[in-house]
Amino acid sequence: MKHKKKRLLLLAILFISSLYAASDSDRILTLEQCVDIALKNNPDLNIAEKEWEKTKAGIWEAYSTVLPSLDAHASLQKSWDIQTNTIPNFLKVMLKPEPGILPPDIEEIFTSYSEAMPEFVSLSFGLENTLMYGATLNQPLFLGGAGIAGIKMAYSTEQVARKNYESAKQNLIYRVSDAFYQTLLAKEVVQVQEEAMKQAMTNLDMVKKRYDVGSASGFDKMRAEVEVANLKPELITAKNNCQASLTNIRMLLGIEKNAPIRTEGSMQFVYDDCGTLELSELQNQAIQNRPEVSVLFSQKKIAASGVTLARSQFMPKLYFSTDYSFLAMRNDFDFVQDDFSKGFTSALSLQIPLFQGFRNCKQYQKARLDYKISNDLEKQLMDGIKAEVEIAYNKFQEAKEKYQAASESIDLAEEAMRLANLTYEEGASTQLDVLNSQLALTRARLNHASALYEYQMARYQIRKVTGLLSDIL
Repeated sequence: MKHKKKRLLLLAILFISSLYAASDSDRILTLEQCVDIALKNNPDLNIAEKEWEKTKAGIWEAYSTVLPSLDAHASLQKSWDIQTNTIPNFLKVMLKPEPGILPPDIEEIFTSYSEAMPEFVSLSFGLENTLMYGATLNQPLFLGGAGIAGIKMAYSTEQVARKNYESAKQNLIYRVSDAFYQTLLAKEVVQVQEEAMKQAMTNLDMVKKRYDVGSASGFDKMRAEVEVANLKPELITAKNNCQASLTNIRMLLGIEKNAPIRTEGSMQFVYDDCGTLELSELQNQAIQNRPEVSVLFSQKKIAASGVTLARSQFMPKLYFSTDYSFLAMRNDFDFVQDDFSKGFTSALSLQIPLFQGFRNCKQYQKARLDYKISNDLEKQLMDGIKAEVEIAYNKFQEAKEKYQAASESIDLAEEAMRLANLTYEEGASTQLDVLNSQLALTRARLNHASALYEYQMARYQIRKVTGLLSDIL
């Protein structure tokens, strides 16, 4: 019998050790580590960063419209059948002398030769093979303002992409912090429910002992058993919610869904300087720092450049071009350097738009409307930002007051629980008083944990709506 007990004890020790070993193998993540992982792996943020990089390349692309372009060219042409052209015989006219200039006998000879020539002759121009190579330089001189407008538009587009990246980063930090604190809240709820279950079990043991000696009724015993039974599903739900919060943060961080992880941290009340600022000060900071405001101003610049760009379609355009090339022709392919002749030409070309089927007029109207729309959006955005800041400010004040009230209620509930158990043991109170005090203590602890979570997220929210959430708090 003793050996059997020893084996059971050894098995229990091994089982408990394996649980601790499994727990130690979990990947422990702090809030800072979670944010770092998300910033590296989040696809939305990576896309925003790549869009930003694209706009940087777009700036140099815009400059290319006003910079010169240099192109090298080479061509080899084979004429399988050389065309012939029929032209008047100019030699016939040249050989026919004017009367009276030459002696009669000589004049007669030239006249006979001239009359014997045909009126037209057929000539072929060129040889079978033509080789040409060289370089061409093109430089826009005047584009009606389109070049400068395109450059300004490219810079504004880059600013929009940069601010969109900053906005995506702040949103990601907020979401990761929220998911992280949700895991801490879920663990805290599990601990509260386990403590409530422990208290209910202790109460049930005490009632059973009193029932066995006849100092407690069967109704008290049944009520204590019902309380234990009622707490079991709540504890199961709390544990499931804890696992769900871990699953949620795995998805957000891009971690494998079956990877064992544990979050490590605490929700503590930390004094925040934002609580000392006035609402108007926070709203002014939001107007200065929110990425959305910078995006709107950049979009207004883009719209203004679009108007200039559309207006340039009515303006004349002036280009300068020059070509430096070499040309050689032969009936075979044995080209040598002496066969080539040099050509060097320059030209100025002026393009004046006259009529394009009303396309330019409609493009100009659309650009003007886009600019007016961007102006109309400004007031809407400003009002929305101020409203968001006001809501976050009130939520912060509410969360701070709720935490202070919850902290005070916990101490009172614990003292009430202690007195209820003490008086019940002495027979001065009923089982209902004990159960009510247990319920009040559980509710106070849950409210305290929830108030801490709300306070932490209110701190993040007020920085997010003011555009100051650049890192964890």
